[in-house]
Formats: sequence, C-alpha cells, structure tokens
Amino acid sequence: EADITGLKALDPQVPEGSVLYADAAYTDYALEEAWFEAEQVALTVDRRKNSKRAHEPWQNFLIQHFRKGIETTIRQITEQFPKSIHAVTAQGFALKLLLFIFTHTLAQLGA
Repeated sequence: EADITGLKALDPQVPEGSVLYADAAYTDYALEEAWFEAEQVALTVDRRKNSKRAHEPWQNFLIQHFRKGIETTIRQITEQFPKSIHAVTAQGFALKLLLFIFTHTLAQLGA
C-alpha cells in the first residue's frame, strides 16, 4: 500500500498545534485541511517542484531540516535489522521491531 493510505488510517495523538513533517509521498490537500480543521495539527508536506501549493523558501528550509534528522534516525535503526525477520505471529514481529528500536536507543545513550 502507499504511504498515504497508512497515514489516512492513522489517528494522530499529538497535542493541538503540533506540526507533522512529511515527504512528497504524503501530498493530499484535503487530508491536510481536514487534520488542521479537526485537530489543529499542521501536516507540512515537502512539495514537489510542480506543486499547486508551493511553500515559501523558509518553509522548505524547515521541512528539510526536520526531515533530515528523522531520516537519519530511521536509517540508523534499519541498518541494525537483519536481512529478514522471522516471526510466526504479528505480535512476534512487532516485538522484534520494538526490541531493535530499544537496542538502538540504548546504543545512542552509550549503554
């Protein structure tokens, strides 16, 4: 499934006034407006160059700045994953992913 499908199913449990940064795969103007109207949560998407709703240069800078840290962290976590994860149940798979993230957190703390 596309990333946007998962995002639409997500119920963001973030404080009112939060800003969520996303890449261009999450472009859905109606969803952005609905989240802002209903939850006062701004979905700030990195627009494509031919976008109908281009951002100001300062907004593009902020989007790139915050996304870089997120992308780096995700890359560091996934580098620790084995090529395949063997799990018999969905709960077992989720547990293994949780443990990978936990060990990454410990490694970042120097433990």
